[in-house]
Amino acid sequence: MSASYTSYSSCKPELFEKYRENRWLIEALAYTQLRYHPIETRIINALRYVELNSENSVTFSYEFCSVTRDIGSTFSSVLDKLVRNTNGKPKGDYDIKDYRRFLVKEVPNVEEIGVELKSLFRDNMILPFDGIKDDKTRLNWWDAYNNLKHAEIENLKDGCLSNVLYGMASLAVLYSLIGPYRNAEGNLFRQIGYFKPIDMVKKVLFPKAIHSVAKS
Repeated sequence: MSASYTSYSSCKPELFEKYRENRWLIEALAYTQLRYHPIETRIINALRYVELNSENSVTFSYEFCSVTRDIGSTFSSVLDKLVRNTNGKPKGDYDIKDYRRFLVKEVPNVEEIGVELKSLFRDNMILPFDGIKDDKTRLNWWDAYNNLKHAEIENLKDGCLSNVLYGMASLAVLYSLIGPYRNAEGNLFRQIGYFKPIDMVKKVLFPKAIHSVAKS
């Protein structure tokens, strides 16, 4: 338990509660259940060799590259289904801009949802969607996923610990929003929800920055 916050409330399955009667939501949940825990296990196995500490945030490996790609693929597949079935538009290609708009609209306080990692160190808090409401920002891990998907040799260093953790935390929050149970907690992440005061939580983020300003 981190000493940096004074109160906590768990993440509620807001999307499940709203769309639970729809077959497409159940399909998205089933797919997430199938993919999430094998990816989580791979990360935990890799942490046998790389300590879960902010000093290792840029440590990269082929396995981290592969995990980042799998996280990105799962994240986009689930959000594709959610966006496609809620925006009232015909099928098409969706991207991170569509995902951001969906999350902000459906879960207005999504950027305040924090994730606490199981770690021996104090730098164990992540706000995976911090800054998502600002369309001038970018999610570093998502950019890393796209870089690795298209040119892994040139972008090998994008497969680093911080990108893996922020990507997995993003997927964990999504899982918590569409699932009726706290399935994303317990192994890699201790708690997923709202930590207050938020300013104190931000001081112990792993790593210190999660998004970069988009170039004009």
